Amino acid sequence: MTGAARVIAETAATVLAGLAGGAAFAALGLPVPWLSGAMVAVAGLAMAGAPVRVPDMLRDFAFLIAGVSLGSTVTPEALATIARYPWSLIGLSLTIVLTVAVSKTLLERCFGWDTPTAFLAAVPGALSMVMALAAQSAGDVRRIAVTQAVRLFALVTLMPLAINATGASHPMPAHPMVGAPGMAALFAATFIVAAVMGRFGFANPLFLGGLVASTALHMVDLVPGELPAPLTGAGMLLIGVFSGLRFQGATPRYVLGIFWPALIVLAVALAISGAGAVIVHLATGLRLPEVLVAFAPGGVEAMILMGAAMGLDTLYISVHHVLRTVALNAVTPFFAPKQPAPKDR
Repeated sequence: MTGAARVIAETAATVLAGLAGGAAFAALGLPVPWLSGAMVAVAGLAMAGAPVRVPDMLRDFAFLIAGVSLGSTVTPEALATIARYPWSLIGLSLTIVLTVAVSKTLLERCFGWDTPTAFLAAVPGALSMVMALAAQSAGDVRRIAVTQAVRLFALVTLMPLAINATGASHPMPAHPMVGAPGMAALFAATFIVAAVMGRFGFANPLFLGGLVASTALHMVDLVPGELPAPLTGAGMLLIGVFSGLRFQGATPRYVLGIFWPALIVLAVALAISGAGAVIVHLATGLRLPEVLVAFAPGGVEAMILMGAAMGLDTLYISVHHVLRTVALNAVTPFFAPKQPAPKDR
């Protein structure tokens, strides 16, 4: 087999493994299945020593889709809601900053993690963006992935299961899909913004360009609607596959050793978000259950489901989680440390 044929065969096998992992997670009803399932499947192969690979072109395509998809969550209705809850949104922002600062400090000082790894592991949510940044950073992607996975599964898996057990869950509302002309406008604007960002040396310009262009066009309602689910799923799948590749050289024992610091980061995030929710409740008079669900550190779909099951204001909850996700995706790349991390096998 020639070198080119081997690259094609290994790439196809890697993507198919990720697809199988994503399909399995989706069938089990697990969170963010096409990203997390693909990451777990490819990581397993990588740790087993299998020849896995993905070309940078597919990785860049995934970043592009992720940015455009996240930007489409900002709607005029969401923007109108912001004016109703300024102090609540300020409180949410402060809890996020405090969560990252405390978690990062603990990981660095108590566990000796390097700064890029500690910072990205401490970000409470925005999994696709965190893993995309991790893939291009000097941080230890394995530690970041495991830490984020513990938080994700604790928040997003257990809560929907508890809701389903009550029989009170509600389906998520359907959103309109962007048409072909709108999609053409989205990607044209994305490439223009990405080219400008690349010219000025921005990290991951395709992702940020997609996020900025899509957010701007959706804010003014020029391009309403979301990307088709298969396209969004393909982007998530490829980010999961690429993240799984970074587990090459790791051992199961190494991965299990990350669980303790991951649980501490989860506890810190829950404690700070809970305390912030109580303070906002006391200061504004907003209902505590709604603020607690809105401030929960991750799991947009699960939190909205929980709010619906409890008869809470789902618009209030969804606006907080959407803005948290968009803000993290927009701001985190500018603060992610770039210095090299020590090798740790």
